[in-house]
Parts: sequence; C-alpha cells; structure tokens
Amino acid sequence: MTGDAGAGDFGADGFGTDGFGTDGFGTDGAGASGYEIGRALRVVGSSSVVRLVPGGGGLVLEPAQERPGDLWIGPGWVDLHAHVYDAMTVISVPPDRVGLDQGVHVVADAGSAGEATIDGLARYVVPAAETEIRAWVNIGSHGLVHLRETADPSFIDVDATLAAIERHRSLVCGVKVRSSGAVVGAMGLQPLQLGKLVARQAGLPLLVHVGEAPPLIEDVLDLLDEGDVITHCYHGKTGHPWRPDGTPVPALARALDRGVLLDVGHGAASFSFDVAERAIAAGFPPHSISTDIHVRNIGGPVHDLATTITKLLACGLPLENAITAVTDAPRRVLRMDTPDSEWLADNGAIRHATVFRLAETATGLRPAGEATEFGLAEETERVYVDSRGTHREPTHHILPVATIREGRLRPTAPRHRSTTRT
Repeated sequence: MTGDAGAGDFGADGFGTDGFGTDGFGTDGAGASGYEIGRALRVVGSSSVVRLVPGGGGLVLEPAQERPGDLWIGPGWVDLHAHVYDAMTVISVPPDRVGLDQGVHVVADAGSAGEATIDGLARYVVPAAETEIRAWVNIGSHGLVHLRETADPSFIDVDATLAAIERHRSLVCGVKVRSSGAVVGAMGLQPLQLGKLVARQAGLPLLVHVGEAPPLIEDVLDLLDEGDVITHCYHGKTGHPWRPDGTPVPALARALDRGVLLDVGHGAASFSFDVAERAIAAGFPPHSISTDIHVRNIGGPVHDLATTITKLLACGLPLENAITAVTDAPRRVLRMDTPDSEWLADNGAIRHATVFRLAETATGLRPAGEATEFGLAEETERVYVDSRGTHREPTHHILPVATIREGRLRPTAPRHRSTTRT
C-alpha cells in the first residue's frame, strides 16, 4: 500500500490491523522532514500498529506488520494552563520552550495578560512563536505584571476587558480569575463575580484558580457554570474540595453535576499526589491535564507537560484517558474541535500529532552531545515530586519524541542532562 491510499485501506478502525515488529524510527530516508520514516508505532485509542510514510505532500499513516516497541502516536498535545507572555510578566517562559520543543502543539496562556497588556501578547509573542497560542484574558487589567492583580477595585475594568476580547476573538479563549486569598485580599468574591459577568457577556468560559481561603471554596464553586474550568483541582492546601475518601465535597459535586470541568494545573504549589490518587480512585479523574508552567517551576517540580502526564499515570489514570486529557478534552474547551481540525484527515494524512515513548525507564537515551535523530540527550533516572515534596516512582514514563504539523516532523529538544528532580 502507498502513502496516498484512502481511508478505506486502513481497515475497519481507520488504521489497519495489528502488526508486530521492531521499535524506533529509522535514520536514512528523505521524507517531508528529512528523516527516514517507517518504523512501527502504536496508535493512542486503537489496537492498530502503523508507520509514517510520505504522501500527499505531507505524512500519512499506513498499517505496519512489524512488532511495535514503546513508540506511540496520537493527536497533538495541548497545555490548557501555561504562562508564556515572555519578557513581559515576571513569571512567563518562552512559548516554544514549553510548546513544540516538548511535544506540545498548543499552549493556552492563563491570565498573564489582562485588557491593558494583551495587545502586546498578540502583537509580539504570538507571531514570533512556532507553537500555537491561545489566551485566557485576566480579569485584572494588567495581568500578571505583578501577582496581586485583583486586590484593588481599580485593577479591574469590565468594559475595557470586553473590548479587549472583541479585539482578539481569535486569540482569547476565556477569562482567567485567580480566586484565592493571596491574590484577592479584601476583594473576596468580587473578582470572580466580575470575571463571570465578562465571561457570560462574551460567551466564553471561566478558568478559575482555586487555592487558599478566603474566599471559601464552596462560595467559589457555587458561582461556576457548565463549561467553566477549575484549575489546580488536586491541590493539597487547607480547604481543598475533596473528602478523605477521594469523593468531592457537596459544592464540588454540585459543580460537576452542572458540567464544571476539572483541570490539573500542577504549578509550583498546586498538585498533591495523595489528593489526585484518591480522587481518581473514587472515579473523579481530571478533564484536562495542564502544567501551570512558569519560571518558578520549570526547573522543578513541573518541568514540562510530559512529566505532568507521567505523574497522573502514577496516580492511576489510564494512558488513553491521560492522552485525551491533553488532546481532545482541552481542544473542546478551546473550541478547536471542528471536523477539519481532527488530527487525521479522511485519507490518513496527519494534520497534527505528537510522537512519544511510553518507557519503563527514563534512562537509556543516547549521551548528551551525540547526534540523535530526534535530538534526545542522555537522562539519568528522574525523581518525581509533587508540590508538597511527596515522591512517586512511576512504572512508565511519557517521553516526547517529535511533533508533526502541516506535513513537517519536528524533533523535540533535549531537556535533562543531569540528575533531575521532577
């Protein structure tokens, strides 16, 4: 079969039959990316084994008969909560460093920009990045220029925020409100109430940071509607919305029944292995897995989206659910789930994809400095740590290998070159 074959040639499930063979990618051919393509990969959400071949001006999948190793392919990853207003805010990082370099096609900046600063994000950061960017506009006018962005009534301008959303409809995906005592101070619930007013007027969802009281988590949750997102959902701080058995407190149960969504938003201080494990075991997995990555956690404990996915696997989340939580689920939140945005076209051509390893160890890659087909460096064994200093030893590690977008295969960039606390 050739790379130009139609979808019907891929078998009943669209990909073909189960084949068996060696793992890895080759190194000699040309292809759209300059890399030899053709070794066996497993497909997320399918029993099929496929290989990449050039075709139709890009790359397509065709059935493979070789035995697959630890390489997988699926839709391009999305990070629903990151901070990438580089060189403007005190905590942001370069978008490509946490985006395509680490297997992530889309990053949603979570409130780094408010109505007074979002023009700069749109004008300077978005066009300079290869990674696709969306933005949750902060209800605080100046965004995260400093970290008390809603502590004073003068920091919020409802009409100006609505105008900023209209100027940047293709960029803005929703409204970000940090609803915790360290941010809002004496303002209490007012920033969230005003953020909800803006979001409902604009027809957009809220992304709500929950953390330390006040305000009380019950009061925050009761304000949220279907499609709104709670980020930092598994934080371990006093007043989190989970019972000791992993079931939600009544206010969270009501919110989930209304269609409010759970987002991980790991961050420097907002993810607990214990809380996540109990909630997942009790039947309350996250809707989306995100990093809340910024300058204060990119060196640990967050590092990147792949590390965060690995942590959720260690908490009992199945692989297919975890990949859905960084692909289809966040794309729906961002309203990027149109038929022409599916990762595979009807003829098997790849619109967007992330290739990754599901490895039993994070070691064994080639030495740093040695040329490799996907730019991976030698890694010593990782130590996975949550925001409370608790360690876990995952049985499997997610390691991004490459992205495919618009017919181009792009290797991920080296990250770890020494012992790393993740």
